[in-house]
Order: sequence, then structure tokens, then C-alpha cells
Amino acid sequence: MSGFKVNRRAIEQLQKEIAKEFERANRKHPVRVPIKLDVPDLGGLLLSSTSGLESEPHLSRLLIWLHESVRQRPGRFADIRTFLQTEHLPEDEADNMALKLEKLGLVRIARSLAGGLSEVYPTDDGLLEARRLLELRRDAIARFGHACDRLLRGVLRAGGTAGTVDVAGFANDPACSFAGEPLTGEEVARVMDYLCENGLVHLRSSDDCTTAQTTATGTRCVLAGGTVHDYLNRTQPSGDTYNITNSHGFVAGSQHHVTQNNNFGLDASKLTEFAQMVRQFSPSLGTSDEERDQLVLDAEVLEETTSAERPEPSRIRAAYQRVHEALTAIGAATPGLTLLIETGQNAYHATFGS
Repeated sequence: MSGFKVNRRAIEQLQKEIAKEFERANRKHPVRVPIKLDVPDLGGLLLSSTSGLESEPHLSRLLIWLHESVRQRPGRFADIRTFLQTEHLPEDEADNMALKLEKLGLVRIARSLAGGLSEVYPTDDGLLEARRLLELRRDAIARFGHACDRLLRGVLRAGGTAGTVDVAGFANDPACSFAGEPLTGEEVARVMDYLCENGLVHLRSSDDCTTAQTTATGTRCVLAGGTVHDYLNRTQPSGDTYNITNSHGFVAGSQHHVTQNNNFGLDASKLTEFAQMVRQFSPSLGTSDEERDQLVLDAEVLEETTSAERPEPSRIRAAYQRVHEALTAIGAATPGLTLLIETGQNAYHATFGS
């Protein structure tokens, strides 16, 4: 036996693989120990936006154009009229656009005795804002939220409260953009379906086209100000609301809009939708492959626990906590990430009422 050697490296590798499988199995089918978790304090994430230019199609494209101009010709002022020519916009808008960007602290104007204001140079803040806009274009969640606001207002503006609007026409409208980049026809169709599902617009399809008309709810959403996301989250059914936990019997009262959270019949559908949303947008959150895989796994566990025939509150809370911690651990705060975290918080509150 003197020539026998133990392959310690192979044993260590096998131990790691076994431990990993145990951890995965435990996440999907954990030991059922009664626990109590309070809803975490999600706090707030500061967005990097300083100007809100993502909603201004021409100013967004102009600032990105200036950023590219400086990269190609460093140290030289650029004439906004050149940009307006390429965009087929009136050249007399040059001074007005320059003053708007100057007021935001994003450009310096080369003032001269001739009185023209069209020659500008981006400040450091302007260059940072241009890079933010370029990065924001890749944020799928932020694009979707912005498109909801833009298209709902566009339907109401173009059609009023009774008229209909051709949906395909929006894809060709220069104002239908995000951070200066036009929304695609696929994005427009997807957003319109979402608005229709939430009762904000009516869609009518024919062989020739699909038209949209604002509903009364959609009109109220626009007039309320804010975003579509905010309006849908803060809209609550009227009447008596009862929040009762750990109850298995009859709920007394006038029986209008009763919410009864208990250990059987728990409605966790909002958290299921949230878990699916996390899986869908995980590739766009800027995480490493390992972090993304772990986030997807945690979201799968949450989806499994919330869609069970008899969902268990303790398992749902624990699964939600893991997904929340994974999202808040992502370093770079983006509008899309913030929206995702807020959606999870609202889903948690809708499920447990606290």
C-alpha cells in the first residue's frame, strides 16, 4: 500500500459540488421550520438623472451629438445648426436649444458680438449626462415605463377622450423615443397591450390597422400627473377593506372588497408576477454571470413558492427576502432597478397587507 496516493484535489472538488447541490436543493425545498420575518425597509435609491432629458427627444440627441463631436474634435466648439440640418429641424431653434442646455449647466455658449448663440461646448456635467443617456437607452425596464407614459399621453393628445389613433403611426413619430432613441414598433405594440390589459386604452384591430382610444381610467391617469406605474400602484378599490391574517372562516362586514390573508387561499399572484419580471429583466441589470444565475435561481424559488397550491407565508417571505437582498446588492442604481425593487415592495404589500 506504500504506493497508494490520495487525490486530495479531486476530493475537495467533489465536496464543493456536493455542497453546491445541497444548497440548491435546500433553496427549492427547504426544511420547514416556523419563522417570522418582517417586511424589509427598502429605503430609496437615488437615480443618476440630473436633467430629465430622456423625455426630450431633440435635446437628448443634441447632447449625445455634442458628446460625439467632442470625442472627434476635442477642444473645439460645435455649431448646433449643423445638428439641426441633419435632423431636418428649423435652424432658428438653435439659440433656444443652446439656452436650454446652458440653463441646465450642460453646455457653455461661445458668445460673440455677432449675437449668435449656436456655437457651444459641453461642460463636464454635459458629458456625464450624455453618457448617462447612452447607458439609459439599454435599460429595458426604464424604456418600458417611459413608453407607457409617452404613449398613453400621446393617444389622449391625438385622439382626445373619444377619438381613435392609429397605433402604427406612433412608431414613426419623432417624439416617440427614449433618451433620444426612437422606440421600436415591437415596443409600441407591447406597451399598448399592457395599457389595454390595465384598462387605460381600448384597442381595435382590423385587417388594415390597429387603433387605440383612451378610456375614462386612462384619462384620469394622465390628468392625475405622475407616471402610469405610480397611478396603477396607488389606485385602490373603494368601499370597505378588511385585512385579516391567520383566519380560516367567515369574514363579517358589508362584504365589499374584502382582503383576507390567511394560511390557505393566500393570493400571492402579485409576487409570482414580480418573480417572473425579475427573471425576464435579469440580463439587463449589469450583474456578473454568477450573480445573475443566483438571482434567477432565487426568483425561480419565489415563483415556485407563490404559485404552490397551498402557498406558505413563511416560505414566501424568506424567498422574497433573498430576491430583495440580491437586487439591493447590485452596485449601480438605475431607473429600471429602482422600478423593479418598488414593484417587489408593492407586490409584497399586496400579498400580506403590511
